[in-house]
Amino acid sequence: MDRRLLFPAVAISAFAQQADPAAVAAEKALRARVDRFFQLQVDKKFRQAESLVAEESKDDYYNDRKYTIKGFTIDKIELLDNNTRARVTIRANATLMMPGVGPMDFNGPAVSYWKVENGEWSYYIDREARLQTPFGRLRDPQPSDARPALPDLPGKAPDIATLRSLVKIDRNAVPLTIGGATETVAVSNEFPGPVDLDIVFDKVPGLSVELEKKHLETGEKTSIRLRAAGPGKGDGMVHLQVSPTAAELDIRLTIN
Repeated sequence: MDRRLLFPAVAISAFAQQADPAAVAAEKALRARVDRFFQLQVDKKFRQAESLVAEESKDDYYNDRKYTIKGFTIDKIELLDNNTRARVTIRANATLMMPGVGPMDFNGPAVSYWKVENGEWSYYIDREARLQTPFGRLRDPQPSDARPALPDLPGKAPDIATLRSLVKIDRNAVPLTIGGATETVAVSNEFPGPVDLDIVFDKVPGLSVELEKKHLETGEKTSIRLRAAGPGKGDGMVHLQVSPTAAELDIRLTIN
């Protein structure tokens, strides 16, 4: 085959892979506005941020209860409707008061919505989207309700039982055979922030219990490795303790 015939196809492919200049320009302008808006939230300069809010959402923005946000990073920008609207995901560091626990730091995603208004990117509040949270859909707010400034963060903090359930194990009963294979219990962190793990277990002769990782970020997993080398037989318990939620997950062992 004449290699010269390949050149047009290669050129077309390279051209197709080039970013759309209009989209590149729109994203650059949007990123600058997003960065300014959320930095003003961090600095608690809420009135100055009103200039970046769409006209339709100014009343809602003015009346909203503001979170104490300590920092953020822009995770993802999705341009929509021919670069006239956008969905922006940030990772926000926030402090919330939790019943029975006190102030807790969260590091999780928050979605905000933007549109071009008078030639500038402006933050606006999507009323339906803001009711969807990692803990389910909030009830429709009444006019007197205090509402969160950031979409997709809960308007009311979840109760402590819900928070404690967000660190999970894949099984709570493990049979062990003396001299047999190592068994594992998977641990996953769905809590919107980092957790620290520790294990306490019954001192059964020959029982080996090992936690692979003691610190988990949001979405991370680890495992507990269990092995019975002997000579002890009978039942035992392993307690997985989670901080800062004070949850304790029990794993019952049967050793034969």
